[in-house]
Amino acid sequence: MISRRLPLLTAIATAFLACSVWAGGAPRPGTAGGQAAIGVAAVEEPVPSIIHAGLLIAVPGNPPLTNQSIIIRAGRIEAVKSGFLSPVDIGDPRATVIDLSKSTVMPGLIDAHVHLTIGWPPKLDQGDADAALVTVENARKTLAAGFTTVRDLGATSRAIFVVRDAIKQGRFEGPRILAAGNIISVTNGHGHGDITLPPGGKFDAFNGSGICDGPFECRRAVRSQIQFGADVIKIATTKGGNDPRTAAAPSEMMDDEIAAAVMTAHAAGLKVAAHAHSTAGINAALRGGVDSIEHGSFLDRDSIALFKRSGAFLVPTMVVLNSLQADYGKSTLKTQAITRAFLDNMPNNIGAAYRAGVPIAFGSDAGVTPHGKQALEFLWYWKIGMTPGDALRTATVNAARLLGLEKEIGTLEVGKQADIIATNGNPLEDVATLQIVTFVMRAGRVFDGRR
Repeated sequence: MISRRLPLLTAIATAFLACSVWAGGAPRPGTAGGQAAIGVAAVEEPVPSIIHAGLLIAVPGNPPLTNQSIIIRAGRIEAVKSGFLSPVDIGDPRATVIDLSKSTVMPGLIDAHVHLTIGWPPKLDQGDADAALVTVENARKTLAAGFTTVRDLGATSRAIFVVRDAIKQGRFEGPRILAAGNIISVTNGHGHGDITLPPGGKFDAFNGSGICDGPFECRRAVRSQIQFGADVIKIATTKGGNDPRTAAAPSEMMDDEIAAAVMTAHAAGLKVAAHAHSTAGINAALRGGVDSIEHGSFLDRDSIALFKRSGAFLVPTMVVLNSLQADYGKSTLKTQAITRAFLDNMPNNIGAAYRAGVPIAFGSDAGVTPHGKQALEFLWYWKIGMTPGDALRTATVNAARLLGLEKEIGTLEVGKQADIIATNGNPLEDVATLQIVTFVMRAGRVFDGRR
């Protein structure tokens, strides 16, 4: 009986040893040069890409380099080398060469303040299905404009999470999305009708989850957004830009509500952005420990001191001033007075913060402003005295730090995500160049607007 089983045992042992050797890296029996035998799937190395960059701004803030090759494999930067390398030079004849030798190449841009579920002009009374379609469309416009990562700070629908995940899975082309879900707002506050719902609108389970009064409710509201899938938490300490008291308006959230929201988010490892226009609202949010102030229109010297002490970022969203200017003549006298206060004070205040060394991250408020036109924000940075190099840093190095993604994006360095864009001109000489992006790659995939 034992003698009859010996051939079978021998065959099993032989097969086991063969599989062990193959798994260790040697060619599998029955294959040539490591290629799989018939019927066995081969595991191929990802095909690399080589970008020939005429002018390379690898790390905004450092001197640019000329005639460089960026080698990309599996969505990440494998190497950055001097000269225009060929596939043979990198030892892989399969490599695809992307010729940007006449262009300026730089990291993909980051917009730290968008509203992808809101179309332009804004429409707030859409259902989830409509919101999903709008979000996909706006995401494509944003990516085409060179913004490979965005932070969505206030959605009208849970569709923001669905589209975020679909883009991550490769089902749609779009930027990497960090989403806040609902704005955390007090009753009758900014997130209780100013943006989240149209006048007279009714809450559903999602849209009502951000409203809170008192610290215990605000903890619940933050946890609700985390349950929905939030990557960041947004609170509102002032109304929108339509508050007639503008600079003098008090904070809408009490100190204990702000503290509860911030503590709950930070305990879960999430950062907190605060919508704040008035001086009191800005300063209350900074004292409460938020990670960024959105807008910061009427910040003052105390605000600047609080920014410097806490390390919080300012996300100015100054391109909104374009809309205020355009609508000025069609507005009522009351609205014109509010608009005038913003136009007369916001540029000076943001400029003072910049000169004082407050860290600034790029944000356009797209949704309240047109999607795909975010680069107009750079022109306002130039108007307040920011250098072109510093303006580019707001949408790369600085924004990556704010989002907590500085190890992944914001610069073109070995090991980082291959988020890469190109322009015909040099943005270090003229930031207006960034309005026309001629090449977009996100995580190693070239964006094709026809798909």
